[in-house]
Amino acid sequence: MAPAVMRDLTDSGERMAIDESADNENERRVIDEFRDELRDTASAIDVLLGNLRSKSVDAAEGLSALRRDASNMRSQAQAMAVPMIRLVTHRLDEYLAELTDLSPAAIDEIEVFISKIEALAEGETVAESDVPVVLRALPAKRRDDIDFGSIVKKNVEFLLVVPEKAMARIVERELAACGYRTSLAHDGFEAIEMIVRTRPDMVIASMELGLLSGVDLGCALAAMPVTEGVPYAVLTSYDWSNPKLKGLPTRASLIRKGPHFGDDLAETLSRFGIT
Repeated sequence: MAPAVMRDLTDSGERMAIDESADNENERRVIDEFRDELRDTASAIDVLLGNLRSKSVDAAEGLSALRRDASNMRSQAQAMAVPMIRLVTHRLDEYLAELTDLSPAAIDEIEVFISKIEALAEGETVAESDVPVVLRALPAKRRDDIDFGSIVKKNVEFLLVVPEKAMARIVERELAACGYRTSLAHDGFEAIEMIVRTRPDMVIASMELGLLSGVDLGCALAAMPVTEGVPYAVLTSYDWSNPKLKGLPTRASLIRKGPHFGDDLAETLSRFGIT
């Protein structure tokens, strides 16, 4: 190779290294600024929780402020390369969305979330293998329409990829009544990352998910060694004979909406040995 060409390649490589270094430095700076903001928000929430305990702040106003702060933290985290913070703020946002009463027990549980967020903002690291354990140690969502006093809570988690809010609430309620934990993903793309990182015991997805269908998601999970063993079910009004279900992995289950829902859900749980 000619010396001039060699020099050009060398110069190009050095420029690429400099550009990459600058990009990495900018990314670190942005993340550091985000962590600072996260600490400030968590600190403000700590103060608010103290005021809620002392009843110096109206409960309805306090819950509205908590939801707003949690939603902002979750939205900001989504744009950052901070997967563990994304997952924890996601869980806090979900928890507050279902909350209607700021009882002392609920305030205690919110503090658990905030303590974990503060630790992560300070630089605490969590090994990928420990992510599911850490997330399941966080408080489960509360539901006022269920009497949890007689329900045995189980360390079994479902990821629901169900964009329809009304349907998602129905499925969550049925699972919560059995003592199971649930989390939600908005679409198939978000679901794939959450499944890989959080290792749910089962995934239930709607047939219609936008760009990806429930069949597409099932095929993607079945094709990857890291997710091929995750129990999977499609929630749909179709029967097995419908051509739209062609291609769905044979290992997947079907949960039909309507009068078959309860029986199909029970059969699916039994089939995958989820008790």
